[in-house]
Amino acid sequence: MASKFRLRYLFKPLIILISKVLIKIRVTPNLATVLMLGFSVLSFITLTFFENFLLFSIFVFVTGIMDGCDGAIARLSNKSTKFGGFFDSFMDRLSEFFIFLGLYILTSDDFLWNIIDMKIIVLISFIASIMISYCRARAEVFFKGDFDIGLMARSERLFSIVIISIIGTFFDLTNIFLFIFMWLVLATFIFRLIRIYVIIKVKENQSN
Repeated sequence: MASKFRLRYLFKPLIILISKVLIKIRVTPNLATVLMLGFSVLSFITLTFFENFLLFSIFVFVTGIMDGCDGAIARLSNKSTKFGGFFDSFMDRLSEFFIFLGLYILTSDDFLWNIIDMKIIVLISFIASIMISYCRARAEVFFKGDFDIGLMARSERLFSIVIISIIGTFFDLTNIFLFIFMWLVLATFIFRLIRIYVIIKVKENQSN
C-alpha cells in the first residue's frame, strides 16, 4: 500500500492553481516537464558556479512544484499519454542527476569530521535516490497498484534538499545534514525493496 503521508498532498492546492494558470497559457504536460528539468539545470548552475545555496533551494523547490504540475496539467486537460508518463519519469531522473551533481561538485573537497569524504555521501544519496524510484517503476510493471512506499519519496527528497540548502545559507551545517539525508534515503530504498519483495510474494501466492 502506498504511503498516505506525502508532501505532494500538502502542496496539491498550489500545484492545481499553478497548473490551471499554465493551461490557460497553453503549456502542455510535456512542456511543463521540460520546464521542470530547466529549473533543475538552473539549480545546478547557481550552486556550481555561484555557490549560492539560497537560489539553489529556490530552484529545487520550483523543480518539485513543476514536477507535480506536469501530471496535474495532463489530468486537468485530459492529455495523459503513455509517452508522457515515460517522458516524465525519464526527465525526473535527469533532474535529480543535475541537482545531485551540483551537490557533488560543491562538496568535492569536503570531509565530514575530517574523516568521511563528502563525495561518497552525495554519490550514495544519488544512487539510493534513483533506486527508490526504480523499485517502484519495476514493481508497477509486473503488478497493478501504487508501490510508493517509504518515507523519502521524490517530493520528500527534493524538499529535504531545499531545507538543507536553506540551512546551508545561514549555518555551516550542510555536510552534517547531507549525511543524515543519505541515511534516510538509503533506509527508504532498503525498506521499499523489502516491502515490495514481500508484496510480490504475497500476490504470487494469491494467484497460485
